[in-house]
Amino acid sequence: MNRRGWLLVVAAAAALALVSLASNVTTTSQLEGKADTLLAVRFTASRLVNAGAVWAGLAVLAGWLVRRPVPAFAAGIVALLTACAVHYGTGLLVGMFDAAVWSDNRIWLLAAAVVGGPLGLVGAVARRPGRWGLAARLIVPAGAVLEPFVIGQFTAPAILPWPTRVSGFVSGAMLLTLGLLGCLRVLVVLVVRKRQPSGAELRRSSTVS
Repeated sequence: MNRRGWLLVVAAAAALALVSLASNVTTTSQLEGKADTLLAVRFTASRLVNAGAVWAGLAVLAGWLVRRPVPAFAAGIVALLTACAVHYGTGLLVGMFDAAVWSDNRIWLLAAAVVGGPLGLVGAVARRPGRWGLAARLIVPAGAVLEPFVIGQFTAPAILPWPTRVSGFVSGAMLLTLGLLGCLRVLVVLVVRKRQPSGAELRRSSTVS
């Protein structure tokens, strides 16, 4: 059993859950419309840490950390359910949520249980060379590229308050940029590895010299 990998899975899940919770803390001045700039910044941060690509990335990271396929499948589920439990549980303890938070968000708990496994498996596959490994490594950054367009972050109705519109556009642009950079990095690493001589080639070169 990869104990270190499992500890990192739980730590990453808890960290994302707490950062996500912190991004939802709203001051009275924000509620009263007296701190719209701060509200726009908070909305932007909240949209980023609660992006689907980020939470999917948590499950993929979990699978990557525990390495083997079957544990990776389980790790994806554990990571997302742990993140949800820490998020809602901590929010309940500090008074941000009430007891209905569990029933109100049961759809997210169900989603975590359903999609966590396949995403964890993606993380394990991402360690492999070849086409399948490449495709797996591109899933999260590609998802970040597509997400702003799928949920309409660049086309918010003008009727919405400006903090909502600005935060949607800015967070969407950041997701798009980070996703493109992520895809580029995966492809650059692939090219660099292909250009590096293999172990057999190095041995032949050493023998000839």
